[in-house]
Amino acid sequence: MKLFGKKNETKLDQLDQAEKAVNKGLTGLLTKAFVGKEQMDQINSSIQNAKNATLASEGAIPEVATATVTAIQDTGQLVNYDPMVILQLNVVEPGREPYAYRMQTLVSKLQIPRVGNVIRLGANPADASQFVYLGICG
Repeated sequence: MKLFGKKNETKLDQLDQAEKAVNKGLTGLLTKAFVGKEQMDQINSSIQNAKNATLASEGAIPEVATATVTAIQDTGQLVNYDPMVILQLNVVEPGREPYAYRMQTLVSKLQIPRVGNVIRLGANPADASQFVYLGICG
């Protein structure tokens, strides 16, 4: 028996509720008033990254490219104890020359990519011109 929330609520439903709470209504207004624009952008970015990670873990985002990690930087942020990192990548897409790409993403603390790892990338459902981290190849 669940005490709070809906009985069959998914993680995506919970993230949608968090996004609405932070951005709409009285709670959203108070949050914006107290934390400032830069922190609001970080909060919304973290929520979107958590949504993308959830979709990726459920297999809802198909792989569109691979990339080699050329550098990794920890942002110091954690979402459900998983680190948010900035990856410098050399992306390989079918039919295109390899190119450099930088992304901030949530990664599993059990599989943090390292320089030299090849990772899988999917198209971001919120913005098709960006990628979503899908995991380490192999």
